[in-house]
Amino acid sequence: MDANKKFPEAKNLTYSQFPTKFVWKENLHQWAPRQRGFSIGRVHFAPPGAGERFYLRTLLNYVKGPTSFDELKTVDNFKYDSFKEACFARDLLDDDKEYIEAIKETSHRDFFKSNVCNIIGVR
Repeated sequence: MDANKKFPEAKNLTYSQFPTKFVWKENLHQWAPRQRGFSIGRVHFAPPGAGERFYLRTLLNYVKGPTSFDELKTVDNFKYDSFKEACFARDLLDDDKEYIEAIKETSHRDFFKSNVCNIIGVR
């Protein structure tokens, strides 16, 4: 994230786009502008069950030019306590409530239907 502070053009890139314009200098442990060539960036997979790691990865795929983890958690000048909250504030995640309610409704309907059929003897 230091490169986002140092290079103005870095502010226009997501974490996965970064290697297209910058190269990691292992001996210096820092990013430097790419002089030639091309590279495709990659962000390691994190399943939804990984908690905050998953939400951090999601933010890194969408937020351009963050200079700190706190900046990743900040949406409309409000700093959220977690990466998950920041993802929801940015509308990067769907709320599952409607899907959960649909599943519950279906399971209640099927339960009712099977019990009524058993009572009246219809299969």
